[in-house]
Amino acid sequence: MKTGLVIALSFLAVALGGLYLISTLSNPSLDALILARDLSLSITALATGIAAPFLHRKFTNEEEANN
Repeated sequence: MKTGLVIALSFLAVALGGLYLISTLSNPSLDALILARDLSLSITALATGIAAPFLHRKFTNEEEANN
């Protein structure tokens, strides 16, 4: 159950981060700080969505090994 939820939320983070990145790159802001903020938010969403299943797998395997 937990793994399915992590995968679903990871997919959502990747999808929304990708859409936000496409939106930012297709219509960039003229203000450099706003552009940097938008790019960092979208890249953070993508990285979190990609890393979450791997981190979940790593830490759940360590918990099962300790029990």
